[in-house]
Amino acid sequence: MLQFITNPSDRWSIAEEVRMAIEGGCRWIQLRMKDASDEEVRRTAMELIPLCRDHDTFLIIDDRVELVNELRVSGVHLGRGDMDPMEARELLGPHAIIGVTANTAEDIIKWKGKDVDYVGLGPVHTTSTKKNLA
Repeated sequence: MLQFITNPSDRWSIAEEVRMAIEGGCRWIQLRMKDASDEEVRRTAMELIPLCRDHDTFLIIDDRVELVNELRVSGVHLGRGDMDPMEARELLGPHAIIGVTANTAEDIIKWKGKDVDYVGLGPVHTTSTKKNLA
């Protein structure tokens, strides 16, 4: 299944991006707002939750396990330096979607047999939206 990852822009609001993705047939949205406060992410998620529910679309939030738990969205995506996915599983329960980032083959192998639902592959080339690759 294709996952649409939000990217704040000057052209469209995140809600407009998500609406277009859903209209295009996408049923899996990742709310990714790296430089935003929890309150900003919460406000945006509250805008997206009814839209996603009305269209049977999964909504996951990048990095913020506590907000996922509070807002009861579908799950979380965790990268390097975020909460350990096994700890997130304990907090969110078996129903939550938990994804992790992999940038190398070793990263992918690390998650084999672990209780994660998907592995998202990081960029091959440098990108301005991935400032914390090291």
